[in-house]
Amino acid sequence: MPAETSEKPSRTPADILKAARQRDSADKRGRVLKAVQDMLRDNRRITFAAVAREAGVSSWLVYAPGLRERIDQARARQAAQGHQDQRSGRKVSTASEQTDLLLARQEIKQLRTENGQLRQQARIHLGQQVEQLGNHDLVNRISERSLPLSGGHADTGSA
Repeated sequence: MPAETSEKPSRTPADILKAARQRDSADKRGRVLKAVQDMLRDNRRITFAAVAREAGVSSWLVYAPGLRERIDQARARQAAQGHQDQRSGRKVSTASEQTDLLLARQEIKQLRTENGQLRQQARIHLGQQVEQLGNHDLVNRISERSLPLSGGHADTGSA
């Protein structure tokens, strides 16, 4: 008589491993989505790296299809309403951050120009000081400085 067909076929190790990986993947994806929701609720800035860190997953996972779109949507929503600055605790919009960045870049450019001008003025001033001393004064100063090195005798050639 034929064997009963109601018996379940035994699962192979590959089937078991595949099921475990699927459960693990679903768990990680769920943690990513929960992290995004928590960050939106707490008004914390959403970035791909911050979501990965919050969810405890690798950064490549947050770029996976399905997750990336959800994070992009949350980021767009947050950009429209602003987010809480972690350092100051005040609400900051993306436009405000862009303005701050532009102002900082302008200030850096101005400071670099001023620094270059001050360096040029210092070079000119140093050149004027060297010209005022003249070669004769420089030779005398070098001779005065070399006396202690030669044991106090300016003329080492005499016997």
